[in-house]
Amino acid sequence: MVFENIPYGPRSYVFSPEWFYGFDSIIELIAIIVSILLIYYSYKCFKLTKENKYLYFSTAFLSITLGFTAKIIGTLAIYKPTITRTSIGSTIHEAFTGLTPYSINAIALIIHFFFMLLGFMTLFLIISKLSWKNKRVIVLLAYFVLIATWISVIHYQLFYATTFVLLLLITYSYYQNYREIKNEKARFVTIAFGILLVSQAFFVFVIYSRIIYVLAELIQLLGFVYLLIPFILIFKKKPKNRGL
Repeated sequence: MVFENIPYGPRSYVFSPEWFYGFDSIIELIAIIVSILLIYYSYKCFKLTKENKYLYFSTAFLSITLGFTAKIIGTLAIYKPTITRTSIGSTIHEAFTGLTPYSINAIALIIHFFFMLLGFMTLFLIISKLSWKNKRVIVLLAYFVLIATWISVIHYQLFYATTFVLLLLITYSYYQNYREIKNEKARFVTIAFGILLVSQAFFVFVIYSRIIYVLAELIQLLGFVYLLIPFILIFKKKPKNRGL
């Protein structure tokens, strides 16, 4: 596990055991693919129904996609330092002269923190049915995302603790939604977010064991794959009162 400090700046983290290097990036790449598919299905729903909640859902997973992309870039900067010796890598390195792999990792993690928190916060807004027209609510929640990102820079565990709380609220809201409409697909979505909730709980404790990180990544992958299944079923036909 690598913990490096940039002078007067954020830390860089690598949680994976060496034998798992790259596999976590593959898992996160699968999560990106799932998120992109959800973006597509959500936007398709928006075009069919003109309901803004599907557009917001698409935006939330776009943010999550950007968050995972940043994390992949940050970890690969540590996993594959020889990348700077390739023609493309050397060009990038020249464009960012002075950036070490650890500084790239730290900057990428900040971006990861911000977009993941923004994505989960948007999902919370959707399921909570808060009014997007209330500018004060939006400003307050945007402030929360910025503060949570800043706090996460201090220590990564605070980031995962925050995402755990957000996913707890999201999962509970989806559970309440399921109890109201008794929709089988809504139950699948609730379970999927519940699995993601468990993964964030594991991520909080990765500092104590690298195996916990492996388990957290695998559980998170299961959550995203499981989330895709009900949404494919939901968006297969023209959505009407699907209860998402």
